[in-house]
Amino acid sequence: MRLKNALAPLLPELDVVSGVMKGTPPLQEVVEILPHEHVLVLPLLLSNGYFCKTVLPRRLGLDPDHQQQKEGEWQNLNRSGQYIKLLPPLGVLPFLPDLVSESIQSTLAPNSKSTLIKPDLDREVMIVAHGSTVGPESRLCALQLKDQLESRYGYKNLRVAFLSEEPFVEKAVLTLSEDAIVVPLFASGGLHGHDDIAEMMKSAPSGCKLAPVIGCEHALAQHIESYLHETVLVSGAKQPLAALTGNTPPKGGADCGRRVS
Repeated sequence: MRLKNALAPLLPELDVVSGVMKGTPPLQEVVEILPHEHVLVLPLLLSNGYFCKTVLPRRLGLDPDHQQQKEGEWQNLNRSGQYIKLLPPLGVLPFLPDLVSESIQSTLAPNSKSTLIKPDLDREVMIVAHGSTVGPESRLCALQLKDQLESRYGYKNLRVAFLSEEPFVEKAVLTLSEDAIVVPLFASGGLHGHDDIAEMMKSAPSGCKLAPVIGCEHALAQHIESYLHETVLVSGAKQPLAALTGNTPPKGGADCGRRVS
C-alpha cells in the first residue's frame, strides 16, 4: 500500500492499484474487477523464476506456454478481450543496481541529502536473497546484481548469501567485518525481509548496519516511474493500467506491491 500511494502522484495519467499473490487483496480478484481494456502488471518479485513464469500468468488467466515477446514478458488477451501485459519482475529491471547502491550509501550516511558524496566502495556489503532448492533463478539474479554493482560502481567487497541455499545467511553473518552492511533483497518487510533477517542479524558483529528491505526503499517509486515512462508508456497513447504485485503484505498492512493504470 505504501508503494502504491507513492506511485499514484508520480503517475497521474494512470490508475494505480495493488494486489498480492498470497494474502489480501488477491491479485486475480483485483484485475477481474478492473474496467480498463489495457492492464500492465509489474511483479514485485526479485527473480524471474517459477512464480513469474508459471504461477503469476495462471493467476491472471494467461497461458504460461504462450510464446513470450522476450524473456519475462507476456502479451496476451484475457477475459472479454482485456489486454494484459506482464512486465519483467523487479529483480531483473535495469535500475535495480542503482537503487541498491543508493540504499547502501544512504545506510552509511542516513542524514546526508547530497547525491555527490563519494561512495564507500571498500566497505564490505552482503546481499541477502531468498535462494531456492528447486531452481537457479533467485541465485542468478542475486549474482547478476553483484556483478552489476562491481562493474557499474566499482564495489570491491561484495558478498551474496541466501535463506534457502548455500552460502546460508545464518553462517555468513558470523564472518562479517565489524562495519559491514547487509542488504535484504526482498520485496517487502514481511516474514523474510523483516523477521528472518532481523533474527539472523543478532549474530552479526555489533557494528554491522542493516539496510532497508529493497522493496520498501523510498526511492523505488521514482525508479519505477522513470522505467515505465522510458520503456512502457507512450505519450498520447490510450491510458493503460499496470498492476504491480508482491507477496503477502508485511505486518501492519504496509505492503509494497501496487498497480498502475
